[in-house]
Amino acid sequence: MSSTDLPACINAKLKRYFKQLDGEQASGVHKMVINDVESVVIKFVLDFVNNNQSEASRILSINRGTLKKKIQRYKL
Repeated sequence: MSSTDLPACINAKLKRYFKQLDGEQASGVHKMVINDVESVVIKFVLDFVNNNQSEASRILSINRGTLKKKIQRYKL
């Protein structure tokens, strides 16, 4: 798997999203992408460390309090 797989996947999804808009004006794209990607990454890491939030926060390089807020926000 190459390091370009994730960017290529995101580009493909964005192309599909804009095509589906069919001329409608887009808004909130940055927030939409960040929320979708962030929740997947956090869920993956939590599963990887068997829900050990201290270890997950270390791997993600975010503070445990921030991780807890994101877990609540994304209902993970």
